[in-house]
Amino acid sequence: MVNKKKHRIKAKSHILSLLGEELIGSDSLAIFELVKNAYDADADKVKVQFIDLNTESQQIIIEDDGHGMSAQTIENVWLTIGTDFKRGKNRKVSNKYNRVSFGNKGVGRLAVHKLAKIIELETQESGQMFSNRLEINWPKLINSKEFIQELEVEVETVANINFEKGQGTRITLSDLTTKNWTKKSFRELVRKIDNIKNPFQESSDFSIEITCNDWHKEWIESIKTPKEILENSLYQFDFNLDLSKKDEKQYPFANFNWSYKFNPHKNINIEKDEKQSEKKNPLLLIGESFKDIDGLDAEGKPLYKKYLQNSDLKGIGNIQGRFYVFNQNRAILEGHFPGQLQAVKNYISDNKGVKIFRDNIRVYNYGESNDDWLNLDYDKIQHAGSHFGKKVTIGVIELDLASSVNGLVEKTNREGLIENITYDKFQIIVKSIFSFFEKNALQDKEKIDEFLEELKPIKKIGFGDTIRELEEKLKEKNLDKELDPLLKKVGKDYNEMRDIMINSGMTGLNLGIAFHEIEREMKYINSDLQTDKINIIEIKDRVSSLLQIMESLSPLLRKNKKSNSTAKTIIEISKRRNDNRFNYHEIVFSSPVLTGELPDFKFKGPTNLIISAVSNLIDNSIYWTTAKRDLKGSTYQPAIFIGTDIATYDAPSIIIADNGNGFSMEPEYLTQAFKTNKEEGGMGLGLYFADLVMKMTGGKLLFPDVADLDLPPAYTGACIVLVFPKNQ
Repeated sequence: MVNKKKHRIKAKSHILSLLGEELIGSDSLAIFELVKNAYDADADKVKVQFIDLNTESQQIIIEDDGHGMSAQTIENVWLTIGTDFKRGKNRKVSNKYNRVSFGNKGVGRLAVHKLAKIIELETQESGQMFSNRLEINWPKLINSKEFIQELEVEVETVANINFEKGQGTRITLSDLTTKNWTKKSFRELVRKIDNIKNPFQESSDFSIEITCNDWHKEWIESIKTPKEILENSLYQFDFNLDLSKKDEKQYPFANFNWSYKFNPHKNINIEKDEKQSEKKNPLLLIGESFKDIDGLDAEGKPLYKKYLQNSDLKGIGNIQGRFYVFNQNRAILEGHFPGQLQAVKNYISDNKGVKIFRDNIRVYNYGESNDDWLNLDYDKIQHAGSHFGKKVTIGVIELDLASSVNGLVEKTNREGLIENITYDKFQIIVKSIFSFFEKNALQDKEKIDEFLEELKPIKKIGFGDTIRELEEKLKEKNLDKELDPLLKKVGKDYNEMRDIMINSGMTGLNLGIAFHEIEREMKYINSDLQTDKINIIEIKDRVSSLLQIMESLSPLLRKNKKSNSTAKTIIEISKRRNDNRFNYHEIVFSSPVLTGELPDFKFKGPTNLIISAVSNLIDNSIYWTTAKRDLKGSTYQPAIFIGTDIATYDAPSIIIADNGNGFSMEPEYLTQAFKTNKEEGGMGLGLYFADLVMKMTGGKLLFPDVADLDLPPAYTGACIVLVFPKNQ
């Protein structure tokens, strides 16, 4: 016989102490929880008062003018741990300001235990004559009974509690946990309390007032508001990302509206710059951002698109924000902040990072000193010169609580959002926006660097021109015979070193592209083998494609000596290397050279490097034409053209054109190292190396207007010409 008996789960009273310590991370977060309660109660103002600080009688008083609580609410809500009063189907929208309630865990009232051992709660409900009061001595209460369900708190109804508006809640904290406040720790606490409310956007219906009743008020009087400092930052970017109201089938993309401002002081004699989106454009995402999140469809193609869609904002809602970036060099700051440099630097140091607000209330710990949720510093280290680090960036991301509360869920300890799929998408979206800002600021950033270095920009190659200029000057001085042998040796050594660097660098670029293709084919082969009905012919085709990619890699590993070749050979090998990608991305490739409609020509040069250069230019065209298809829809057909031209440049040339959107930045600028307009975190070396390779052959890389060439009318996008030396 089996004897069964049910037992209730019980909790020791000591659990309250543990919860108070573990659920709330710091004093500022504890006060933050109480301020959020005031916000939920439709308060116009919250007063945080520090009384007799650093004495035995010190207190903290948090008072609001919200709707207050009845005795019943105190019993059923405030004294109930883990109540669902504000979450799920019970989530409240306030009567006065239609605020969506922030509290959703039912543990916020335990925040007071983090701050103090003794709490007095006084509250008067709107429309009631009498008030309610209770007092809790946490150690005494916890030690009074063994189990939590046996604890009792006495609530009294009183008539002599004064609230200015006849309603509100006052919490008085005594026997504080922190006994001794230093100037630094107190100022940090005040600064964090002040930053609970969005400092980047004024609000007429909710304010926080912080006061001291004694000389400690001097500690906080010098804490500056951010408005003036932010308005005089060097780089400023404002954006709004919202759901498109167009027909979802015709236009599925979210709208991206932005403005950029470059704000140098007139003293440094650099022109200001302002630009903005002419209309609400879609946002180009970094790389294959949602690939691991959204996965593949039944045909093995990615569900994600290069541009952000309305559906990607599910659980996130509209996003808006601003970024302010500083250059802390004295020469840059001095114009806007004369005599205040240290104060401004302190402000930047104290407020650096990108903060998140929902309905103008801070979501911690984003933007704190130890937080870099966008990896700004890591990106700056990886790509020196083209990124803004966290230490010079102050930013704000603003969300709508009602739209985001179910997707972006706060952790129980209030120190961040749960890192679910919605958060992963949110982070990628914001990183994509920040990357877009950086690219708009890049040329202005270089003007500042040039000003600080008091040097003109270094030419992309320059050394060959320098040698020639030096030779001319030596002839003028009749020193050419004496120094010419040494000069030639310097030039020879330089060219050898350059060739080695280009070869190794170009090999790395093309290996990266090839390895990507190999990994993809292996993944598809593995996927095919997992199906119930294995198509052996299809698998053989994939293996054949894999071998073709491997064969195309072998020239990259050989030394690149000059050899005789033809334009047709270059185009054939480049096409074969990319055939698999053309098929995968459904791109039309056209080359009249291969069909004999355009002439072939011979040349002598580093054949393998030229093939690699052409392959990199093809890679760019693949990226931008498929990006345009994501934007235009299935009616748009990506296409790439490679032809030849013997007459236009008075020298034999290979022309590469596509039907993408063309260059949005000056192409000559993009031939500099580490400059890219892709949103994929690429190295920005493709055009740079192609330019170097052509100079090695004695030729050049040009970016003509398509209207100046005799091209098929469909190719109106990017156009690049590889001009080879005449009469080789």
